[in-house]
Amino acid sequence: MRVINIPENSSFTLEKSYVEEFQIFLNDNKNLPLYLQGETIIFDSYIIGSINIRDIIINIEPRISKLTSNHYLEMQLYNEGLLDDRISSQLDENESFGVQENLIDLFLKNAYELVSSGLEGDFVKIKEATNKIRGKILVEEISPINLLQDKIPIEYEIHTLNTSYNKIIKIALDKVRVLATKQIHIKLYSLVNSYFEDIDVDAINLNDLLQDIEMKTHFENENYSIVLGLAEKIIRNLKINLKSNKVNSSSYLMNSNSLFENYARNVLLNNLSVKVIKWKKDKPMGKLKIGSEEYVKSYSPDIIINYHEDSDTAFAVLDAKNKDISNHSKIGDLSDIYQLLFYSNSLSSEYGGFVYPYYGALEPVQINVESFKETILFAFTIDFSKPVRERNKTFSNSVKNSLHISD
Repeated sequence: MRVINIPENSSFTLEKSYVEEFQIFLNDNKNLPLYLQGETIIFDSYIIGSINIRDIIINIEPRISKLTSNHYLEMQLYNEGLLDDRISSQLDENESFGVQENLIDLFLKNAYELVSSGLEGDFVKIKEATNKIRGKILVEEISPINLLQDKIPIEYEIHTLNTSYNKIIKIALDKVRVLATKQIHIKLYSLVNSYFEDIDVDAINLNDLLQDIEMKTHFENENYSIVLGLAEKIIRNLKINLKSNKVNSSSYLMNSNSLFENYARNVLLNNLSVKVIKWKKDKPMGKLKIGSEEYVKSYSPDIIINYHEDSDTAFAVLDAKNKDISNHSKIGDLSDIYQLLFYSNSLSSEYGGFVYPYYGALEPVQINVESFKETILFAFTIDFSKPVRERNKTFSNSVKNSLHISD
C-alpha cells in the first residue's frame, strides 16, 4: 500500500486511473463529506480520517500540531461512552495504525474478549400448530382447519442466540471480513466469527435491529456494550465499495471541530459538580429586515456552565476552539475574543474562556481585555500528550480551580 498524508482542509488530485473507481465509490456511498471535481477530491471543512482506493491510502491529518486522527477517534469513542482504560491503552499501543485499522483492531480485540466470556441469548416465544403438546395451548386460536389436520395451536419459549444484538455484531463481522488485511486481524476474525456462524441475519433489517437493542438495558457479559458500539460505528461510518468480493475503496471520516467541541463539553459534564449544557436550539439575539424578508440572527455557545433559564444567565461560558496554538501568539484571536465577550455579556457571565487542543502541559492563561473588565477570561488547554484519564482530570481541575467551582 502507498500511504499519502495530506493536511486537514486541503484537497487531493487523483491519478487518472483511480478516478472512475472512486466515482463508483461515491455513487455507492451517498452523503460523504466530500465531492469529486474533475480528478480532485474536495473535502468539506474540518474533515479528517482516511480513504483507501485500491492500493493507496490517503490520510487526512488534523491541523493541530502533533495530534493524529487516532486522537480524534479516541474523542469520538469518549463522546459515545465507549472509551474505557482498556480501549485507551489499545489505541496507545497502535499509534502507527491508520484510523480504519485501529477501529477494526478495537472491534476484533473486544469481540474476542466478549466470546471468551460467552455469548448471551434470550428466551423468545414460538407459536406453531402441532399434534405434540408443549407449552401453552392457545384455545382461543383453535380453528376448524386445525381440527381437520389433528393439530392445535401452541406457544412455548426457547432460548436462542439469534438475538438482535448478536445479529448486529455478525453484520459488523461480515464487513470486517473483507476489510481485514493484517494477519493478526484475519486470525482474530476467524476465532470470533466461529461463535457467530449459526447467527442468521440480513443487513436489510439493520434499522429494526438497532431499534431492538435500544430496549436491551443490561448484559451479564460487560463486553457487549462496547462491542455493540464499535460494531455500529463499523456498520454506519466505515464506508466500502466491493468488487468481486474485494474492497476497492473504503473511508472513515470525522469532523474534527464537532468532535473536539463535544469532547470538551462531555469531559466537564462528567467531572464538574455544576450543570454543564449546550442549548438544543440556537437562541435569537436580533433580526434585520430587507424589503419583505426578515432575517433572524441567533447564537449558541459551545459550553454553558450553571445556566439559569428563568433569568437567562450563566455562571460561565466557554468556547471550544479546535485551533493550533503551538505558536502561543495564536491564543485568543481578536474575532474569537469579540465572540466570547458577546456570549458572556448576553448571559451576564462572571467568567468566559476558550478551550484549545494542545500537545504538552500549559497552565490556564488569563486574558486581560482593557476595555471590558466585567468578565474574567481564560484560555484552557486539553493536553493530548497525557493518557485520557489524566488528561480529562487535569483539564476539568484547571477549569474548576480557575473559576472557583467547589466540589
